[in-house]
Amino acid sequence: MPEGRVYIINSPDLALSVQRCPTKISFWHVEALFTGRLAGLGPFAAKALAHNIDGNDGQPSYLREGMTNAHSAMKPGDSLTDVTRASLELLTPLIGELGHNNNSQIELGNWVTKVLMASITGGIFGPQSPYRDQQIADAFWYVFNLVIYSKSAVIMESRSFQDNAAGLMSLPFPRLFCSKSYTAREKLAVAFERYYAVRGYDSASRWVRGATKISDSYGISDKDKARIDISNSHATLANTIPAAFWTIYHIFSDPTLLDELRSALIPFLTIREQNDITAYELDISHIRNVPILRSVLSEVLRHYANGTGTRIVVEDIMLDNRYFLKQGSFVFMPNRSYHFNSSIWGPTVNVFDARRFMSFKPPSGSFRPFGGGANLCPGRFFAMNGILAISAMLALRYDISPATGDWVHPGIDDSNMTLLVHPSKAKTAVKIIPRQNSSNGNWTFKVS
Repeated sequence: MPEGRVYIINSPDLALSVQRCPTKISFWHVEALFTGRLAGLGPFAAKALAHNIDGNDGQPSYLREGMTNAHSAMKPGDSLTDVTRASLELLTPLIGELGHNNNSQIELGNWVTKVLMASITGGIFGPQSPYRDQQIADAFWYVFNLVIYSKSAVIMESRSFQDNAAGLMSLPFPRLFCSKSYTAREKLAVAFERYYAVRGYDSASRWVRGATKISDSYGISDKDKARIDISNSHATLANTIPAAFWTIYHIFSDPTLLDELRSALIPFLTIREQNDITAYELDISHIRNVPILRSVLSEVLRHYANGTGTRIVVEDIMLDNRYFLKQGSFVFMPNRSYHFNSSIWGPTVNVFDARRFMSFKPPSGSFRPFGGGANLCPGRFFAMNGILAISAMLALRYDISPATGDWVHPGIDDSNMTLLVHPSKAKTAVKIIPRQNSSNGNWTFKVS
């Protein structure tokens, strides 16, 4: 564990300087350190993960090969198309269930969590995903302290800050000092061990299949592969789900924005009559290019992706030829310093402006929801596909309004240190009414 000084980078220009030194001011060392602790890796796997992290001199590096695989599998191309299609095939009927009752009520955050967890993990881990078991899904949310209510029961009662992922990463003897999260993590690990025992990864995404092959080449056991997948689950779910909630919330709480978005989506919707059944096909292949939809999501990420990027100083370095950073120290880069800097974003910096990104391109380093440089999030395209797809189909199919009264912002829960995107603090009860001429028929996503 690094000791000594902590450096806080509040300047976007200095954040760019940090990006230019990825092997000396390293995110990969942070990932290796905290993945091992969070997942409870055995000594062999932890050593393999920490060995030659920078991939120096062309020598083997387990961590770097894994990251290269993730970036390759999740960049725009056939692999991303395949995992997006698999995910959305699971998502479509879950969205359709909302229309079974003419005036149903749901808790929006809970519903978004449920359907995106099912579709994201199903797309990534395949039809034998351990998360198909609701008890395993509940165990995940307990470990990461991310959601208040499950479909079946309350799964996050009031408890100490330490008894969650932060405790597993930072406290000695987690079995004693954060026992409930430890138990939930072990339940997840057993479920993923079964997944590997039956070769569930054979029908998973290219990312998972590639990661399994790399792990096998380094002699990583099924037990430790299972634990690494717990950490990977956090990477795919923890920030995507609250970002989706906030996108949906802001779209439906602003009637003018909702009308504008619906009009912009019409060119992407094909309607056909097939055997007296209306077929609706929403093409999301280029949905990221819809200016108003992309702008809403970007503004959501500016407002709510305000966690802190962390790096470890691997060797002494003079940053930007001005600041000496000592080996073994932490570097923190708080997004809030960049996303709410009035000298960059202007006098409306504290206002949620859904159209802001339609007319403004932020300077380099000032907008960092997915990190930057060599450490850009490899899953960012997959995450955006899912968020924009669920938002677009909901906008076209349903009217969503508060269960009682007017829309009230639920507040931001910024208590979880493991998150970059902060979830809502209060519940948001809403009623769902199918739109006229869109409630009947078959709806599908087109992904190409």
